[in-house]
Amino acid sequence: NTVVRSLIARHSGYEVKTIGDSFFVVFPELLNAVRFSTKLQLQLLRASWPASLLEQPDGSKEVDNDGTVLWCGLRVRVGIHVGSARVEVSPDTLRADYFGPAVNFAARVE
Repeated sequence: NTVVRSLIARHSGYEVKTIGDSFFVVFPELLNAVRFSTKLQLQLLRASWPASLLEQPDGSKEVDNDGTVLWCGLRVRVGIHVGSARVEVSPDTLRADYFGPAVNFAARVE
């Protein structure tokens, strides 16, 4: 989560909430979201993972025929969707929350 949150801030994102192990994040521009996603994948690829994780089939290092590392460690999916949303401040948390068809669609992007 530390890597994700540092990149959200670096790319002018706003963490709306987490749901389970998922992050709901908004960005001011599409390019910010794309850059965040790319940097996230690269940082996770280069992270120092414990040997016990790398020994697992879904965490093991995979390389292509040229020796380029394709996967190493945790694998995450990032979905991006563009659209308008209604923003409301939660009276409980005093944080912005987003609603509407674009948000519902984005929640299902994989």
